[in-house]
Amino acid sequence: MKTSSLKLICLSLIVFTVGVTADERPKRAGAAIPPEIHARIIQLEDERNLNGGELTGLLKHASSAVRERAALAIGRIGDKRGADALIELFNQDRDINVRAMAAFALGEMEDAKATSPLSSAISSALAPPHKRDEPPLVRARVCEALGKILSAGRRLSTPDLGIVRDADEIAKQLPAPRARLSADEKLLTTLAISALMRLQASVSVGPLAGQLKSTDADVRAQAANALARLRQSIEGAVPALIEALNDGDADVRANAARALGASKDARAVEPLVGLLGDKSDRVQVNAVRALAALNDRRAVEPLVALGEKLLERHDDNFGKRRVTDATATALLEIITALGAIKDERALPFLRRVRWIGEAEVEAAMARFGEKEFFAVWGDDLPPGFEKDWRRVAAFTQGLAETGAPRAQAVILKLLDPSYRNRVPALALPGVLRAAAKLKVENLSRILREQLLHPDLIVRSTAASLLADLPDDENLAALIDALARAKNDPANDAKLGALTAVSKHKKSEAVEAVKSALADRDHLVRRHAVDLLGQMGAGDFSDRIGVVQTGHGKAFYQLIAARLDKKVTATIHTTKGRIRIELFTQDAPITVDSFVTLARKGFFNGVTFHRVVPNFVIQGGDPRGDGEGGPGYQIRCEVNTRPYVRGAVGMALSGKDTGGSQFFITHSPQPHLDGGYAVFGQVISGMEVVDRISRGDVIRMVEIFEGRRLH
Repeated sequence: MKTSSLKLICLSLIVFTVGVTADERPKRAGAAIPPEIHARIIQLEDERNLNGGELTGLLKHASSAVRERAALAIGRIGDKRGADALIELFNQDRDINVRAMAAFALGEMEDAKATSPLSSAISSALAPPHKRDEPPLVRARVCEALGKILSAGRRLSTPDLGIVRDADEIAKQLPAPRARLSADEKLLTTLAISALMRLQASVSVGPLAGQLKSTDADVRAQAANALARLRQSIEGAVPALIEALNDGDADVRANAARALGASKDARAVEPLVGLLGDKSDRVQVNAVRALAALNDRRAVEPLVALGEKLLERHDDNFGKRRVTDATATALLEIITALGAIKDERALPFLRRVRWIGEAEVEAAMARFGEKEFFAVWGDDLPPGFEKDWRRVAAFTQGLAETGAPRAQAVILKLLDPSYRNRVPALALPGVLRAAAKLKVENLSRILREQLLHPDLIVRSTAASLLADLPDDENLAALIDALARAKNDPANDAKLGALTAVSKHKKSEAVEAVKSALADRDHLVRRHAVDLLGQMGAGDFSDRIGVVQTGHGKAFYQLIAARLDKKVTATIHTTKGRIRIELFTQDAPITVDSFVTLARKGFFNGVTFHRVVPNFVIQGGDPRGDGEGGPGYQIRCEVNTRPYVRGAVGMALSGKDTGGSQFFITHSPQPHLDGGYAVFGQVISGMEVVDRISRGDVIRMVEIFEGRRLH
């Protein structure tokens, strides 16, 4: 979830009480997993190594705790050679927790062969309650797994019909709206809702709309969130969503607002305008975004009025400094919305805030055309641009949005040799992307030159852009760039060059990608195998191999020794302290990496480089542009903990790409469940999280490691 990809744009809004762990999994009684076995499982998982039948053999262990943990490890590894053993475990094991974990692991593996046994499990549960064989916990994880597998699009035949059929079966797991739910029944309900969201089937609209009448506010909020993400026409749910704008729960109102924005239904404009005065900031933010999505001019004057109100909260220096608090961060949402609607009544307000110098305002001004965008700077660059790479990046993003010839000239000026040393390297990827979007003259030559840049993110960006310009000269340059990147400290440039080379179908391109099968980096080898399959060059999956972690048996024994200890981290920021409980049992390698970096002072002085209101704050990048890390990558430790408000997750740009970047959620994000490892939970200081804005600094991170819990 690094900034360069999604990676985290969408929002969901379910609130849980901070300070209460939101994991309601049954706690095991009896003996724990023997330490030596637990250490070995963690090692094999970290190596992405089934090691023949060693790990699958543990699925037959006498201890149900061992079987459950081994199943999770196989799912995390993702090697489909372990699927049959997991299916057998799911079909035959008598322990509820083990069967639930087997289902979860099959969902992580996303192997289509698991669809039939999983579907059969919930189909048999459609009988009257007294005849149901499967308990709610198992059915919950089955629904979750089917959502992941089917949404991956790995159906062997008639995928649309299959997804519709299974979506209908999953929808039947939902309770009557007025039903009172036990903890397991609520888990089943929420995971069925998430599965329907993932399946993107139109048959889900009615069942989800029905859950807006639930007596449980969390269920209502998640149903609204799912409707917002359904990517299907939700016209039939619009009246219920408009009614939900009056819900007593702020999170229901916020999610309903977002769903109405996705509906594109003009009936929602006036009710959403009414939410701009809501007492909840999170509701206001989602109302602003929804109005931007609806693109209705009736919203312009109310949005400007709210923007003016926010400006009043700042001193006279506002606009001459960077955004420094959560109120100003919310103001950027209004600026973005006004740019999307593009009504000239917004121009006086936008001109007033132009001096902020953030990407949002530059992009908004660009939407009003070349004349308005260049009114302030002319053909010159913003003053002091050499000192602030963020200012350059924001300005070039606006240039790209204008699409104007004058913008092309400014971009070429920035790329001219006379300016080259004045443009900060951190800003250069944005300049190159703007050049590509504007289709500047000699673009291929410019990008080939940047393949020689010392900054590996610049090289990665240039390679990615060259992927859209396939010719022999560019292919030769990319193959050379791939070879030069062999000893890079990080793999970004290698991965970018590999992808670009694979766009060419020539034999030399295939051979260049094959050369990466011998790379020492597991991710590079795995990417090369995927690309060779896409190029029609054959199946080389046996060349992926295991991860050379650099750790021996003693390391994993130390990790296992910490599993039952209470470990907390206190993040000291410029806005206050955030205290986090770290989940050693659920994400031991992730926690160990975070603890080690903190004790080395790695996070000292690093900023929160990304803040999306009512979504996440993200920090831990020493570069500050969302592309940095600690110089190594760790494996994903996806677990069954949900992304509730205050959950701490590991940022990724693909599977097993975690490092030092972490994020904290403002509100629940169920679409992240099972995709990003939850490795902690805020237990105090959530009000600080809510106040963090882009650029706030982490002064230090303190680690407190207590005694064993038993």
